[in-house]
Amino acid sequence: MRNAKTVVVPRSWYFSKSFWRYCWLRFFDLRDRPFLAVSAVVVLGAVFLIASLPDGTRLLAKRPGWSWLEGPGEASAALKAALPPVASLLTWINYALAAYLVALALVSWRHKRADLVRWGLGVLVVSTFVLHGITWLFVLGRFLVRLFVAFVRGAVGLIALVGTAINEYVIQPVVGLFVFLLGDLVWIGVLIVVVVVLAILGDTWPKHLKRTMLIVGVYSVVVGVVVGIALGLRSLFGLISGRFWQVVASIGGTVLGCLLAAVVCWMVGRLFLDQIRSGAHAGSGRRGVVMGAIAVGSTLAVLMLVGNVHGAYALYPAGVEAWARAVVLSDAPKLDATVTLLVIGLCVLGVLRNLGRMRAEPSVEEFHRSLIFTIIGVYVAGSIAALDKETSN
Repeated sequence: MRNAKTVVVPRSWYFSKSFWRYCWLRFFDLRDRPFLAVSAVVVLGAVFLIASLPDGTRLLAKRPGWSWLEGPGEASAALKAALPPVASLLTWINYALAAYLVALALVSWRHKRADLVRWGLGVLVVSTFVLHGITWLFVLGRFLVRLFVAFVRGAVGLIALVGTAINEYVIQPVVGLFVFLLGDLVWIGVLIVVVVVLAILGDTWPKHLKRTMLIVGVYSVVVGVVVGIALGLRSLFGLISGRFWQVVASIGGTVLGCLLAAVVCWMVGRLFLDQIRSGAHAGSGRRGVVMGAIAVGSTLAVLMLVGNVHGAYALYPAGVEAWARAVVLSDAPKLDATVTLLVIGLCVLGVLRNLGRMRAEPSVEEFHRSLIFTIIGVYVAGSIAALDKETSN
């Protein structure tokens, strides 16, 4: 049997473009291995959360059983301190945003597609100020709800007034007349009224009566079965000692907490990867341009929310501004600004890679998934900012 010759890989290959492309493709090959993919995304989300919540991580490390988080918490605090000042990051964000707009204009001019720059600019503006629009819609919705409640109260008051008038001027005189004429036989008058009403209803009454009785019967059976099962389980659980249930509750709470933490980390990791994927697709056709613009605009919107960048709170309603200052405002949103700069930089590269040849635009499924993750990501980013402010205080 012939021995296979050993393929010698030159050392320069590890520093070439092909090597990094190979690593990138192998990374995305994890999608074909669900367990490894989920594990990698959970780890990525956990790292991002630890980096975003240095104070919260160090507080959690002081609890029994969580001392292993002390090292990551200190590393997260050191990373936050080592990042450049927010003013410098904002300056670089302005440069990156200008580069993104220039790249978008170049791609649109190169491929003679003016719709790309129109869609990119329009979606960028809308996604950047969407949080401001949502706050004003919230204020408008609260006003409409209050108006509706006032209308309902007025309608109920009017109905009560009409009912009082009918009772006072119609029902009470009729009842008094029956009592005056029949005395102790007033029930005969009531029976006559019931017979007259049934005669007026005609054939429709039995149908409604049967339907009502059927619904009441089904409801009674369901309630009886549920009550019987509950009483049976209560009797069964009473035969087991309380110590057993304490152990079960402790184990179940631990397992549920771990699963919840894993789900949160997975969601954060997926959101971060979706931003990277949107940057890679930015500029690839109309859907790619829209995905990239949404990624850039959403990160800018979150940065304005958590950092009051360029006095963005002045565009909020008074109540929302007070809530933002009390709940999510950060004195130095370095990590949020760094993530924003990273996302804009990736989108610039994603647009420029289409300068020579327009690549196929992402599918509708990828676009919808990116849109959904972006919407979820805004809420998650706000929650992380609120948790960071609470633990910092």
